[in-house]
Amino acid sequence: MKRLLGPWGATAMIVAEVVGVGLFLTPAAMMRALGTLERALMLWGAMGALTFAGALCYAELSTRFPRAGGTYVFLQEAFGRRCAFVYGWMSLLVMDPGLTAALGIGGAQYLLAVAGMPSVLQVPVAIALIVAFAALTLLGIQASARIMRWTAAAKLAAVVLFVGAAIVRWLESAPMPDAVSVPLTPAVVAPAVVAAFFAFGGWWDLGRMSEEVDTPSRTLPRAMLGGVTAVAAIYVLISVALILGGSPAAGSDEALVAFTGSRLFGGAASRVLALIIVTAVAGSLAAVLLGAPRVYLAMARDGLFPAGLLRFDERRGTAPGATAIQASLAIVLVLIGSFDEILGFFVPGAVFFLGVSAAAVLVLPRPAANDVRIFRAPWHPLPILFFLVLIVAMLLLFATGQPRETAIGAAIIALGIPASYLIVPAAPHPDTETPGNA
Repeated sequence: MKRLLGPWGATAMIVAEVVGVGLFLTPAAMMRALGTLERALMLWGAMGALTFAGALCYAELSTRFPRAGGTYVFLQEAFGRRCAFVYGWMSLLVMDPGLTAALGIGGAQYLLAVAGMPSVLQVPVAIALIVAFAALTLLGIQASARIMRWTAAAKLAAVVLFVGAAIVRWLESAPMPDAVSVPLTPAVVAPAVVAAFFAFGGWWDLGRMSEEVDTPSRTLPRAMLGGVTAVAAIYVLISVALILGGSPAAGSDEALVAFTGSRLFGGAASRVLALIIVTAVAGSLAAVLLGAPRVYLAMARDGLFPAGLLRFDERRGTAPGATAIQASLAIVLVLIGSFDEILGFFVPGAVFFLGVSAAAVLVLPRPAANDVRIFRAPWHPLPILFFLVLIVAMLLLFATGQPRETAIGAAIIALGIPASYLIVPAAPHPDTETPGNA
């Protein structure tokens, strides 16, 4: 694969994928659940710090093994091919098409709002979005990178506009509204923590593109850490804007955002905000459809997936067969599930494997300090320990808060274990050459 993804393109991929449908709704959910701006900022700060710790671990692993596949490669290096296969099984059947389908449904909802069309068209519009962005992906990595850069810049501009309007509105009107006192019980804190975690979800997918990133030792750490920091800043600024805009702390998340928007932008607020979210979803779809097939390509290289289906176009940097598989499965999920159901199926499993793969920094020998090709996470092992605490907490919240969806997702993943004994060769696979032993 050619290294065509530069620092800004790599950073834009994180911002584009992470900041999507929940651009306004997630901060609104946080504000409503916690009641005060101070509490929301504290939770954003804590989640941002824990996510930054995970990004440190992934930056080290990505520069140590700059090959297509990301998490799949880290699991294989630390825990063996069978564990990596089960992750690939989950990515193929649950996570990647699930995320693609969820983005398609979310984008369709807001696109219909912009166009003033009936919600009955949600499913066909969602399918059309998935097909359109899959076709865009096949134009080449450069075309996808341009979409991600443009949408990331548009998101940042929209946030600046939103916050600027809120500041002007606050300066021209009455003092900031009084905060609503909300007792901090587990029932209140748990949904806020889950919402905050969702808000940062997806930053790790840049690791899948490691083989196509220019100068991995510099670009990957800067993009991962810079991208996470930019995302945290976006959500903090929007939370501030929701307070400065004079929003009520009651009602639904959608009502809170709509109230703020109407005060800031008048009667056109609903369409302005919907258009911003459509732009955000466009970047997310471009990033997911570009990065996901790299896992299937890595599996095909190891003989765990039919290589004939995964021909890689070296000139364009695309995998038509893998993209078609991902888009087709996503369309099936759009036809049979809702947005929340789809998220519930794949998120717990994704979080589990995220923690296991990050723990590879504890299992693998530390790279030499004088190897300039590898980024070494500072303060080892504190970052990974902090990050694993977050992962365990999230899994407990998922298991107690949505047991049905978590159990279904876990069952699909568990089927990958017997499948691995049929597909993964019993004999050890020859070690793949890495920067550490080249």
